[in-house]
Amino acid sequence: MHKLIINKLGPVEKCELECSHFMTLTGFQASGKSTIAKAIYYFRTIKEDIVELAKAQALKVSPPINGLEDGFDVGYGVDLKKGLENYLREKFLRTFGSSWGMSNEMYLEYFFTKNCFVKISLKNDTKYATPNYIWITFSFELKRFLQEKNHCFSVTPLGVPDDEMGKFKAELYEIFDDSCSVVYIPAGRSMITLLSQQFGYIYATMDDMQKRSLDSCTKDYLERILRVKTEFSEGLQGLTVYSTGKTILSPKIMSQALDLIKKILRGTYRYSNGEEQIVLDDGKYVKINFSSSGQQESVWILNLLFYYLLQQKPILFIIEEPESHLFPESQKYITELIALVSNCKHSVVLTTHSPYVLGTLNNLLYAYTIPEQYTKRVSEIVPKSFWLDDKKFDSWFVKNGTVENCMDQEIHMIQNERIDEISKVINNEFDRLLDLQSADEESVML
Repeated sequence: MHKLIINKLGPVEKCELECSHFMTLTGFQASGKSTIAKAIYYFRTIKEDIVELAKAQALKVSPPINGLEDGFDVGYGVDLKKGLENYLREKFLRTFGSSWGMSNEMYLEYFFTKNCFVKISLKNDTKYATPNYIWITFSFELKRFLQEKNHCFSVTPLGVPDDEMGKFKAELYEIFDDSCSVVYIPAGRSMITLLSQQFGYIYATMDDMQKRSLDSCTKDYLERILRVKTEFSEGLQGLTVYSTGKTILSPKIMSQALDLIKKILRGTYRYSNGEEQIVLDDGKYVKINFSSSGQQESVWILNLLFYYLLQQKPILFIIEEPESHLFPESQKYITELIALVSNCKHSVVLTTHSPYVLGTLNNLLYAYTIPEQYTKRVSEIVPKSFWLDDKKFDSWFVKNGTVENCMDQEIHMIQNERIDEISKVINNEFDRLLDLQSADEESVML
């Protein structure tokens, strides 16, 4: 199982957690949930970085950093290991910001297996041109792979041969114990959606410095939307029809996913004539920039979940605050959709503040544990495709710079006291007010 260790990065003082198939991060505002999510993104995308660097090395070009057009000369000019070190240094700055203000005790470490890890730390040494120089450490197994694969590709007029690339990826994924691509869906999505019609133009006119100001997770999300939204020209149903016969996904799963999406959006999404639309039941539509804030916040979570559900390629979805701007009933539906997707061989990291999201997850965990003789009756209440296996699930509470596992080991669900933590504060405050009034009334009577 993968393991992440963080020391003194942003609000996180000390974090050590195992990364399960489905994991949630909950806790107070600014406690470090996004820092942990970004750290997972940073490490889990390293294998794609290696693929791009090896390909760039073979083609003798400078690979882009996370899609930036300006590129970074780490490809063919140096060996693959050195190139990756330079690449990860730049990627760190574009994910977490400048290292100058960070503690020199800061470090990040990610164990993919017992023998494969990557560590990021800081060195404060006059040998380097900058204070808090970002130092990259690879495990022996990974260093050996990078050395063996240095200048490993042949090149044809069509580029790197598919069979060589396929073999390279297979070996790499085995070393990392990870075949998932990563899709990061950040918080604060409504503004991006609001500017959807203008965003292609805005992004195209931004210079390299302006693009660098976007953190790599947000930029990855923006570019992903720009790449895939043209495929929604006939809406979600059009995607479904196009995928018929090309996916092993059952019609029942597709139907359940579409039903949940329709309940959340109160319609369905379509990209038509250069504009994004929410199509209503009567065939009329609303332009996305005139839709509700809940629709704007959730639409691209829903689109990306459904798009990659049909693709049937393993994805790690990192989703921040899926509940934003949604009514509690819709929070339940979007949580069920995420659970359904995770049960189709996709992984999930979820950050949330919502007791409705956590409560829904508990229902899905509980449904899985009910004895088999009740399966039919349980599935009439909660469809079996939504159930969550507690052996593949973990929940972490982030508070005061640390994390702790908040799963109840006896009942295999998220601890109720964590779900009700803020409710307890509110209820306690109400009880104190009530006691004050009661005491005052008693004194008047005396």
